[in-house]
Amino acid sequence: MKTVLVICEVKYWRDLRESLAAVGVEFLGFDKKTPTRGEIERLVAKADFVVIRNLNVAHHSVRFAKEAAKARDLPFWVGSNFGADKIITLLAEKFPDEQFVAQKSVAKVKKSRTTKAKKETASLSKKSVTSSVKLPRKKKNLPLKSALKAVKIDDEPDFEKMFKK
Repeated sequence: MKTVLVICEVKYWRDLRESLAAVGVEFLGFDKKTPTRGEIERLVAKADFVVIRNLNVAHHSVRFAKEAAKARDLPFWVGSNFGADKIITLLAEKFPDEQFVAQKSVAKVKKSRTTKAKKETASLSKKSVTSSVKLPRKKKNLPLKSALKAVKIDDEPDFEKMFKK
């Protein structure tokens, strides 16, 4: 089992971790604003391959990881945009003797079916709630209309006398 150190933003870790675990690769992630050389060297020592995303990552961590990988003679790759597929193809190139094939498990298939069913029921319930319940509308602020309500005209003007001259 190979271990990959991925230096990128935390928000991408879940997808990468799940996809790499499906092919039998262990995931190590690093994202810190002020990294120390020792932290990165320890992580590089645990890894077999280093992948660095050079966007929105501290420049020191990119530099430290490159230096540590070169010192340990580890393969590394620096890119600006990548996904799990790119990492798997790079692993296949660097380690041709290993097999990086996705193993579909029955549990994952069941999980996707149940989440799909839950989403459908949630959307149906939202539609039924919004169609059956009418929320009170906020009254519009019409100052002129409210001001004219107070004005009362008792006698009608005689237009014939006005325009007969």
